[in-house]
Amino acid sequence: MPAFFRCKIEEVDSYQVDSIRTQDFIDAANRLMASHDPRQIDVVLCTIPWTSRYFKNTPYYRLKSAFTTRGFVTQMITEHALGNLKWSYLNLASSLFAKAGGIPWVLESEMKETDMILGVDIAEVVSLRKRIGALARFVGFVNVFDRYGRWLFFEGTGRAYERGKNFEQLQELLQRAIERFQAESSERRPPRNIVIHYYKRFGYEEMEYVKQILKKALGDFKVAFISIDSSHAYRLYDLSVPDGGFPRGAYAYLSNDEILLSTTGFTELAKRRMGTPKLLHIKVKQFPADFLTLDDIALQVLSLTKLDWATATPLVREPVTMQFSQEIAYLTGAITEQEWEGLSKPGVNEILSRRTWFI
Repeated sequence: MPAFFRCKIEEVDSYQVDSIRTQDFIDAANRLMASHDPRQIDVVLCTIPWTSRYFKNTPYYRLKSAFTTRGFVTQMITEHALGNLKWSYLNLASSLFAKAGGIPWVLESEMKETDMILGVDIAEVVSLRKRIGALARFVGFVNVFDRYGRWLFFEGTGRAYERGKNFEQLQELLQRAIERFQAESSERRPPRNIVIHYYKRFGYEEMEYVKQILKKALGDFKVAFISIDSSHAYRLYDLSVPDGGFPRGAYAYLSNDEILLSTTGFTELAKRRMGTPKLLHIKVKQFPADFLTLDDIALQVLSLTKLDWATATPLVREPVTMQFSQEIAYLTGAITEQEWEGLSKPGVNEILSRRTWFI
């Protein structure tokens, strides 16, 4: 890792856990956090037993929750990964480097007619202490990227809300994202061409509300609403090859504002086929007029699949805007409302909002 990323590694402290009980891991974490300032430690590396990500009360989720709500960024690693470093060391190194605040890689050239890309999502926060029958609570968050696909920062609302009542939180997220982007961009100017990625189709009211927010914040702007859905029944086949596999990067038009894009499949680099790929269903609405073609958008989404800093694998199905959002959603599904509020506190958010703590 030091040679590959030209960085220095210094071990600050270590704690031994002699059991696989979740509480023993938490106790060790509390001892570490009581002895160190999160601003002085880049990453906490935790060796844990492998458990399914669908079980919430495990060392993985409980350590993530405990550390992040106090401002510590963590990297989890299992014995299986330690025993197969030949295949996992680069993924581990890139993830550690990114979480420490580094930028492993970006796109070689900038994306056309794009200043800022927002990956917006909503996730359920599960309280482990809530009584049976309590209403589900949801939080909103956004990952912000620049024209080179560089992840800039994360913003999340500090309070939970009910599904369908998200307009106020959406306004808060967008305003904060625009203000921070302008303050931190090298050009010190507000974004004019904005692309918003969402996991579901944008509703008419949502788009109108976003346009009002952008008009008030920016005045002159262009916005592209892009819904990226992988939970559909569409399939495409290439009849010129024996297995019918559709190549990576190929796409088909469904209408003037809708395409199916293959982000996995045969590539010249891999020299292999992945069978019939699961396609991305992409639907686009632009305002006040079209400033990106569907070809531009297909290239943009495909390019963003190469920027998941948690893995060096080129065959990632979804763009990093959606991939990072999914990782946050998995974590928020295992933490309590109180822990999410702790994560959003000014002192903690100042550290975590600039780190990819969720990958």
